[in-house]
Amino acid sequence: MMPPGLLAVPWTKIKDLTELTDWNGKIVIDATNRLEYGTGIEDGGLASSEVVQNYLPGAKIVKAMNTLSAKVLAADPSVGNGKRVLFISGDDKDAKAIVSGILSKIGFAPIDLGTLAAGGRLQQFNWPLNSQNFIKL
Repeated sequence: MMPPGLLAVPWTKIKDLTELTDWNGKIVIDATNRLEYGTGIEDGGLASSEVVQNYLPGAKIVKAMNTLSAKVLAADPSVGNGKRVLFISGDDKDAKAIVSGILSKIGFAPIDLGTLAAGGRLQQFNWPLNSQNFIKL
């Protein structure tokens, strides 16, 4: 199995990824944030990662690594007696387990928020968990 790929592109470029490769069965860590509206990317009220999933047909999308700034993500994930929390959401439990394992291995404390529709929405820019720097003790 191929390792997951990390998607970190400007929101306006999401629609350009559709035909980049065959996405079928590939795990994609979605670290994007929908910062621009009115860009020709229709969301129909979907969570941003559900929109990404529509543009990457067949991919197993796991929303992660988008709620903290790059500076915080680059810092040591061990803080005092704890580990920095990274939230994950996705519709494929095996893909979430793989991403969770990778995040744990590099020192973070992953917390599964459920599906892209529910948990993914909580992780979006300007939603409750964005920019919250939690430490799991």
